[in-house]
Amino acid sequence: MSHKRFTRLIGLCFAIWFCAPGLAHGQMTTKEFWPEVDIWYRLSPSWRLSMYVPLSKNIETKYREGSIVLQADYAWGKSRVLQNRRLLDENRSQQMKVCLTRGGYLAAKSIDDNGEAYQENMIFFEEHFRTPFKAHLLVSHRIRSDLRWVGEENEFSYRIRYRLLVEREWQCKRVSLVPFVNIEPYYDSRYETINRVRYIGGTSIAWTPRIAVEGNLTYQHDTRSSVTDLFALNIILHVFFETKKARKPNIAI
Repeated sequence: MSHKRFTRLIGLCFAIWFCAPGLAHGQMTTKEFWPEVDIWYRLSPSWRLSMYVPLSKNIETKYREGSIVLQADYAWGKSRVLQNRRLLDENRSQQMKVCLTRGGYLAAKSIDDNGEAYQENMIFFEEHFRTPFKAHLLVSHRIRSDLRWVGEENEFSYRIRYRLLVEREWQCKRVSLVPFVNIEPYYDSRYETINRVRYIGGTSIAWTPRIAVEGNLTYQHDTRSSVTDLFALNIILHVFFETKKARKPNIAI
């Protein structure tokens, strides 16, 4: 992908994000900004710890929420198509493992009111299955279960989420670009139905093994929320660390 084409694509995505609320034909819509810092610490070629610190801000109302996510994952399995690549959340190109199990904990609350408007504690589990294709194309399936305790009364509910992700790595000298798109429906036990579908498209860029920056645009449709359509700009700073044990022969980006 040339620099000019990439710049045009980013500009088009921003234009769609700013204009999209006008396409909702009167439905309740909102726009938000989601900055985030993700810290990754690889213990070995298979084991990894990570921490997410995402924030969200409603552009119209200035309402804000903050979260902290702690998680651990274990990756295993080799594909028939042996490829070295960098994924969205990897710090360097290496032989990809096709299966990953992850578990974690999330704590979230509204920021300016000591959590009076919203607070949540959640335990989650994920299974990832990756299928590589030629030309550095990767298709990933993720199945996730959320066990949630929401509000001051800690009312319990659960969600089941499935995400289909397609990504491809582009390399130019020491720079790695990973454009991606995904779709994710949510089943919520409170409503006993699939009430939410989220669509995301974006890219990550890395020029060093320690830092990557990801930008994406999100559209979310929720039939059970007072806000039916949500449009968000998400900017993520990924910071990577690893032990000596985690290092092995690889193709540096």
